[in-house]
Amino acid sequence: MDTYFHPDCFRCHSCRYPITEREFSLSGKHPYHKSCFKELTHPKCEVCFQFIPINAAGLIEYRCHPFWSQNYCPCHEYDNTARCCSCERLEPRNTKYYGLEDGRSLCLECMESAIMDTGDCQPLYHSIRDYYEGMHMRIDQQVPMLLVEREALNEAIVGEKNGFHHLPETRGLCLSEEQTVTSIHRRPRIGGHRFIGMRTQHQKLIRKCEVTAILVLYGLPRLLTGAILAHELMP
Repeated sequence: MDTYFHPDCFRCHSCRYPITEREFSLSGKHPYHKSCFKELTHPKCEVCFQFIPINAAGLIEYRCHPFWSQNYCPCHEYDNTARCCSCERLEPRNTKYYGLEDGRSLCLECMESAIMDTGDCQPLYHSIRDYYEGMHMRIDQQVPMLLVEREALNEAIVGEKNGFHHLPETRGLCLSEEQTVTSIHRRPRIGGHRFIGMRTQHQKLIRKCEVTAILVLYGLPRLLTGAILAHELMP
């Protein structure tokens, strides 16, 4: 710095306390404690709230969600940190996501408008059909629409090729074959931070037209559920 200071005058530009260590950081003309400078410039993980570690090459390596801009340590992709099955955000350590019975997790924001059973989804289903009719794209077929668990949807995918694929899993599917599907008959209740007590029923799908049923993953927010239905209903 080529500058002389009284010991009590050489202070950190951030915390304003004297710098007594032999090593310090410098930004422009301003000195900082190394710890204060790290606090100001080193990115923190938005999941564990710790400084994102430096990799073997000496670089700060992190992951970032392309939409939410959630920055996090790479290790959280494989350390069983919960990820919302709808918006795909990772669960921060100071927040508790809700657990669905099929193993998925749901963040608090997505849970607020989540559709949990087939009956709850019928008004949305019919409003989308009405929208298509208003666009002179009337759908004459009366196709059953069922909300199902992840396992039931995955089982139905076998032999079907026209599902709505959205990472990390399929969320909607048009069935064209006759089969028996387990649908969500009554919404689960909340017990702690888990949904429990869900009732299901087996439904035999009979082929009366080209499409035997539309299956959608239960527990997704209304907006996302509507987008999936609109895709599956597209003439």
